[in-house]
Amino acid sequence: MDSLTFAFTLECKKKDQRAMTRRFRSVRGSSPVAKFANDFVNALKGRRDRKTFGLCCSITWQTALQFAKTHGFAHAYGPYEELCADRDVDVVYIATINLVHFDQITLALNHGNHVLEEKPMAMNVAQATATISREKSLPHGRNVDAILHAIRHVRQLLANKEIEDAHHVHAAFGVQFDADNARMWHNELGGGGLLDVGIYPLAFATMMFGAKPEKITIAIRCFATVEYTMLATLDETVTISGSKGRIHLPTPAHTATEVRVVKYLEDGTQNGTKTLFPWPTPAAGVTFNYGGSEGFRYEL
Repeated sequence: MDSLTFAFTLECKKKDQRAMTRRFRSVRGSSPVAKFANDFVNALKGRRDRKTFGLCCSITWQTALQFAKTHGFAHAYGPYEELCADRDVDVVYIATINLVHFDQITLALNHGNHVLEEKPMAMNVAQATATISREKSLPHGRNVDAILHAIRHVRQLLANKEIEDAHHVHAAFGVQFDADNARMWHNELGGGGLLDVGIYPLAFATMMFGAKPEKITIAIRCFATVEYTMLATLDETVTISGSKGRIHLPTPAHTATEVRVVKYLEDGTQNGTKTLFPWPTPAAGVTFNYGGSEGFRYEL
């Protein structure tokens, strides 16, 4: 696999009008991981305070030159070690495959750089613990908590107790990966659902509760999540996910009046339909205590 390391210089103006230059470097792996690095650079191009790009490095010189040319980088290097030894670079952005995160984080930290890496930090607890210990021993090392504005807003809402005490969170993230993509299906290559997609919903749970889970269960092929509580009002919805689509019942699911079906097409697009099942018209002058009670008619 051809991996690419790139860096760029971000120049912005402080309040005192002094220029502050930040250099980021990144390690890029094969698709789809490479797309993260590409998008990261392109996203920074949209910043108003962006001035210039800086460094690009790859184990393949031609690849480094091409990436540097594509994104307007000023320099290109070969070995990762050569770039990491450049004292003008302060921050390392890592977006490689999961398997090499630990080695590349360690390399950057050993050269006294800040590190911003894509998830996951490491392959296992031992590597993550070693990374954190090493990071804390360095004057330039630190964790970077980069989050979207919407997530920051949610954090603030929870801190402000906008919904009082939080009792429940339901988060899901699922992607159907190509069966021929070996890296995604083999643990020894850093694959598996937990490291690639499971981290996203888990982040919401730890964001809200912050504590270790009381229980972890694992299911293969078929599984169901059933949630109920008397402590909070839940958004009562049901989603049934299959390999080629999903069926969704909006709230209140147990008395739903519509069914939404989304099918995944061969060209990568989706086709959605909605079928309505309105309640029968009740007798004149009658009232109900609970929504959906009109459905009792169907039991007779």
